[in-house]
Amino acid sequence: MLSTVARGAVRGALAVATTVAMTVSGASVAHAAAPRLALTALSFEQSDVDVTQGFAANKLTWTVTNTDPDAESIGGTVTMRMRSSVTGALVGHDWVANYEFGSTCCSDAAYESGTPQESTYSFYLPVRQYADATTASWEVTKITIAARGTTKTIGRNLLQDYGYRFTAHTLVDSSGPRADYISLYNSHPPYLYVGDGPNTVNYDLTVQDGESGFWKGRVRFAGPHGQSISTTFTWERDSNSTGFHCGMSGGGDRDGTYMPCTVSITLPAGAAAGSWRIAALVLQNNAGGVATYKNPTAPSITVTSNETMRASDFVIDPNPVDNWRDNVRTELSMNVTGARRGVSGVSLDFGIDGCRMWGTPTVKDDGRIAVQVSVPRGATRCRVEAIAITDGAGDVSLYGTGFDAPDPGLAITQIPSTEAPVALGATLSPSTQPASEVGMSSVRLTIQAEIKVAPVDETEIHVYDADGNVVSQSFGGASQDADGTVQKWLYLPYFTLEPGEYTVGFRLTDASGLSSAWNMPDRPNSRELPGGPLVFTVTEG
Repeated sequence: MLSTVARGAVRGALAVATTVAMTVSGASVAHAAAPRLALTALSFEQSDVDVTQGFAANKLTWTVTNTDPDAESIGGTVTMRMRSSVTGALVGHDWVANYEFGSTCCSDAAYESGTPQESTYSFYLPVRQYADATTASWEVTKITIAARGTTKTIGRNLLQDYGYRFTAHTLVDSSGPRADYISLYNSHPPYLYVGDGPNTVNYDLTVQDGESGFWKGRVRFAGPHGQSISTTFTWERDSNSTGFHCGMSGGGDRDGTYMPCTVSITLPAGAAAGSWRIAALVLQNNAGGVATYKNPTAPSITVTSNETMRASDFVIDPNPVDNWRDNVRTELSMNVTGARRGVSGVSLDFGIDGCRMWGTPTVKDDGRIAVQVSVPRGATRCRVEAIAITDGAGDVSLYGTGFDAPDPGLAITQIPSTEAPVALGATLSPSTQPASEVGMSSVRLTIQAEIKVAPVDETEIHVYDADGNVVSQSFGGASQDADGTVQKWLYLPYFTLEPGEYTVGFRLTDASGLSSAWNMPDRPNSRELPGGPLVFTVTEG
């Protein structure tokens, strides 16, 4: 056992400064003002913790110092792990507690007291109830201290002089984790293009372990000719929140009893074409228990480099399309070579643009493979993001950014609208009302407009008095009939229009956003309505 003097000497050694130095003419000269960061105290509240009856936590308290008198903050991390009493090895996921001067937030370490020059923090470490034996030890494996761009890391060897560990009395976890339903990430088609570079396939699964919790896993992905790829995965704490993620999947809990995971498997260039599958899934829990699943139920994928079967000369016809008023169809066709036992299927993906494949592929008289595409009304552009072609022998050929495959750059576009709406005339019915009925009964405005590429879909209507002042206005959506007619109802204020003549002007806007104004004196570029102004007369009574 170290004497008091010796212990003080060791702790003094641990407080050695982290200095910043510069070299002048070959000599190393230290900056006198360089800050020194140090750990001066560390201990767990209890040396033994019994979790056999349920949850328990052990409070860890530590103190850090900074010799910089101008420092306004200090912080860092404390990493803790469990050590097996059977193997003597560290086992299970670590606990990392962030600490920061003045902070008591968000399930991390709490600031207890002090200044940026000397401050104390605490963290309640949840002790796992299960291990690989009836006892296990927990220990602090690393501490970082950071302030004003300087960081000091204190490893396990230097921590042993402090109360860095304690013994936990635990239940024995004798089973491994369980994997639930395995699927392709985001319902991705079961194909992967691997050409001159690597490509990645992602699988979703959920891991559960109700005792010690899930720690990490490994997947062996097997393909033709004895080729295989092994990939490891685990879960991590989110960097900007108190949540967790395992690969691209978020969620789960801090004990790992339930953890959604996305496993990314990268196949290198030259990976064999054909069927690849998950041949083995190995899961390990925080007690070190292992569960191995050979050939688990999971979708296989077909890998291709487009060497066996290829498509070329992609054509969309007609293109652009006139879908301003209704859904329309167009055709995408291609030449396919190398298909064995004929082309059995074609699938298209347009992302979020709204277009979709219609029906099944057909063979045209010239041998080209063709598919129909439904284009929704109003869609301005549909980009073909992915094309998958399969043959009767199970070969596949892939194209487009959706597969990270060669992209033919296909897009369905809309016929452009270049001319603003043109009004041919308009009528009011009725065109006269007594003052007592204004606003009480409807007045219909019927506008006759030319049939242009884009239909009228919005109107703005103003009612003007004899001095050109706007006394009423309304705007909103509209529809244009097949004969060009647009019908709207005037909004007239109740009982506030004096007897006299009022004129009506309007603005027409089409589905492309082009607009024109008619008989609107308060609008620039307003045009005279053919047939003269629209006059609404309010009479006495």
